[in-house]
Amino acid sequence: MSKTLLLYFIAAVAATGGLLFGFDTGVINVALPFIKQEWQLSETAEGWAVSAVLMGGMAGSLLSGQLADRLGRKRINILASLIFVAGSVLTAIAPAPSWLIAGRLLLGLAIGIVSFSVPLYIAEIAPSHMRGRLVTFFQLAITIGILVSYLCGYAFADYENGWRLMFWAGFVPAAMLLVGMFLVPESPRWLVSKGRADEAMLVLERIHESAHARQELADITRAMQDEKNRRPDWRELFSPRLRIPLFIGIGIFLIQQFSGINAVIYYSTRIFEMAGFGSGDTAIMATVGVGVVNTLSTLLAVRFLDQWGRKPLLYTGLIGTAVSLATISFAFYFKDSLGADLLKILSVGGVYVYILFFAISLGPLGWLLISEVYPLRIRGFATSLGSFYHWFFDFWVSFTFPILAASSLGTNGGIFMIYTLVVLLGLLFARYIVFETKGLSLEDIERKWADK
Repeated sequence: MSKTLLLYFIAAVAATGGLLFGFDTGVINVALPFIKQEWQLSETAEGWAVSAVLMGGMAGSLLSGQLADRLGRKRINILASLIFVAGSVLTAIAPAPSWLIAGRLLLGLAIGIVSFSVPLYIAEIAPSHMRGRLVTFFQLAITIGILVSYLCGYAFADYENGWRLMFWAGFVPAAMLLVGMFLVPESPRWLVSKGRADEAMLVLERIHESAHARQELADITRAMQDEKNRRPDWRELFSPRLRIPLFIGIGIFLIQQFSGINAVIYYSTRIFEMAGFGSGDTAIMATVGVGVVNTLSTLLAVRFLDQWGRKPLLYTGLIGTAVSLATISFAFYFKDSLGADLLKILSVGGVYVYILFFAISLGPLGWLLISEVYPLRIRGFATSLGSFYHWFFDFWVSFTFPILAASSLGTNGGIFMIYTLVVLLGLLFARYIVFETKGLSLEDIERKWADK
């Protein structure tokens, strides 16, 4: 196997965690109508059924940051795969809503772990010229997982207890991640941080040419030596020296989530029903289209992220999502005068265009930036904190959407106008806070903060 092919294999195995992330967050979208019908859930119970994963995600991202620094990137992903297996079984056999919520809490715990550990692992394995592309495999896998969950929803919709089969399907990628993580190496940067330079060199020689491997090891060792007199301290993240990385880690996910992405991912079936799609099957088919657009658009990000750079794609995505969200808001506000057919066209078209621009920008850039901008010494903790903010903001968007959708803000499109305003604020964030990391090694980026 060539070294480039090996890098792609390692990234693909690790990114299976992203596939589970996407599947287990997306499957509730298509399963929820059938669960509501069986258990007669209220809007609040519906919000908890969706948001339990997000509560687990917050816990997982916070609790596992220091564990990743102590145990290693590989072993923390193996632990996550075991939790995925347990959560998949519990949600599939749940005899009551409380069991379902408990299972989704477990799944959220595992998702919270992989949401920071997988991008971190891939970023530390990848050479600088491939880092954007390989880390974006994680976001691509998320979109594939979402698409697969929607397809499972469509395939099992007419089965008795079909929603249980939808949850059982998540067991397969969980087992794949568990087996696959035993076949890939540990992060060489983590090995160096633990004084295991010989093992790190063996890993680097597997994925780089010998001369480049020696140079890479020298750069990593030099970066570690520069920091040898300073013990890892999570409080350093809040120091003036790292203020910009901290703002990036919080801000990128605030804008990402309050652009409304997971209101669409979790509730697109409901949004399309609000737009006049009568039957559940028709709304689910429109939702499958969301998954297809999401996956194909992320492929564009994989192709062009290292070529165009982070900031140009971020600007492009923010402008595109603002226009599409404003279109959806306009469609619902003027729905009485637009007519049924035009309302469907504008709402579905607006959602699809929104997904396209989100998937080439805010989607992959959140995970990529938090895996790049922090110093190695505190990278595990700092990345997990960034992941926590993702789940924290995601929780509030997802929990409040069904409540707001039932109010005048939902029926008149006001909720989408709120999302539009957040995206417009994101343009200021992109202009004044985010900096370009294209082509820089992780050690080059770390030296930026060491020079402050």
